[in-house]
Amino acid sequence: MSSTVLDGVQTHHSKAPADPDAATAAVAAITDIVAAPSNSALAALHDQLAECSALALADSLVRALRAADLPRDEVRSIARRLTEYGTRRNAVALGIVMLGVTGDERDRELLLTLGTLGDLTLYVAVALGNSQPGRHRAVYELARRVDGWGRIHAVERLARTSDPEIKAWLLRTGFRNGVMNEYLAHLAATTGDLRDALLASAVDDELLDGAAGILAALAAYGGPAADIRHYPDALPVLIRFAELLATSAPTLTRIRSARTITRLLNNPPPDLDWSSDEITSLATQYAALLARTDWAEEVRARLAQPEGDFGFNNALACADAVGIQAYPQALAHLRLEPKNVYAWQWVSRRTPSHDVAALAELAQELLPLDEIVCGPELGRRRRGPGFNEDHIMEIVVSAVGRAAPGTGLPLVRCALSGRPTRLRRTALRTLAEWYDRDLPGQLREWVIAAAAIEPDDELRSELAALGDR
Repeated sequence: MSSTVLDGVQTHHSKAPADPDAATAAVAAITDIVAAPSNSALAALHDQLAECSALALADSLVRALRAADLPRDEVRSIARRLTEYGTRRNAVALGIVMLGVTGDERDRELLLTLGTLGDLTLYVAVALGNSQPGRHRAVYELARRVDGWGRIHAVERLARTSDPEIKAWLLRTGFRNGVMNEYLAHLAATTGDLRDALLASAVDDELLDGAAGILAALAAYGGPAADIRHYPDALPVLIRFAELLATSAPTLTRIRSARTITRLLNNPPPDLDWSSDEITSLATQYAALLARTDWAEEVRARLAQPEGDFGFNNALACADAVGIQAYPQALAHLRLEPKNVYAWQWVSRRTPSHDVAALAELAQELLPLDEIVCGPELGRRRRGPGFNEDHIMEIVVSAVGRAAPGTGLPLVRCALSGRPTRLRRTALRTLAEWYDRDLPGQLREWVIAAAAIEPDDELRSELAALGDR
């Protein structure tokens, strides 16, 4: 896990342990440099900080620096040297932390430049907020430059801003981050005053599409952040959003949002504080939208001519909701885009058991099986170019477990020697589903051979047990 992702996970889903002893040692070294500056002492401080966890040390370092009451300009000078010339990530990050305590507007451009590096965005966002006049404008400038966890960290520090430009940006673009929109949707809706924005006499398309993304994220309740249950204006906003959709041109963004909202209304969480009459009335509104012929025509058109990244997938995700039987189109698209994981998953879930053999034959035809059989590795399934085939194999091998024994057997054999542990386990599970007792001789040989080279202790034992049946 990269340091960027690790910081994101720890700041949102766990707590990095504080390190007050390391903070005390760092402030002692800083005090010595203030008293007797030297390049060697600064280099030693750099190496000392580089061995620390920046996230674990940051808060303790801030408290220790403030308690030490050292000359501000001298500490700022040390922080600038670490930040500008440091060569190791934790040392630079902690130099940025120090600038948050001692810096000023002179450091704005340096911080913004370094903040575009995902490894440092969290520390820069905090430092800008602590050191710059007009802190929200400084963080806003950073937020527009970054994506992923960096966008999340920066936008979270725009909560409760009253700046109208920032609020408008949050509703249209700012909540989108490339990790999960759920992390920022509630903040955007509340800080951005979504209710008032949608009640305006004129709602532009960018705002309507932003509202679609925000409300879809909020409706996907149970995620990593506050959701529809924690949004006091949810009910009137959803009513107004439906009214706006009824008079606007259909787009996949809006249709997908209505589909997600409908799922919420059809299966509301037990702690949703709305009456049954309110839910029923709202569900009727959204069902009427999804039943519109122009919405179905838009989805059908986008299935035939996808637009933008993941265009076909977005249309496919909407097909069931607007009453389109898209199975034939999805099968045909797999020949055009054989590494489309979502399309394989969509097709697999809708393939009846008696048609799984045809699906397996299609996979054998389209997938580079020789590349997939490259030897077992420990660890999770990886994603992205070069690894999508592993995921697709897992999907199809899992599906053949529902079919007659022996269906897609070449795929199962390949999966036994695939890279990710999860793929090999899927092959094991499929074989176990097919055969309660004895394995046929050839299959037994394959399983025994797979067990002999399996690096995962638990899976190796399970393969050996299956081979002994």
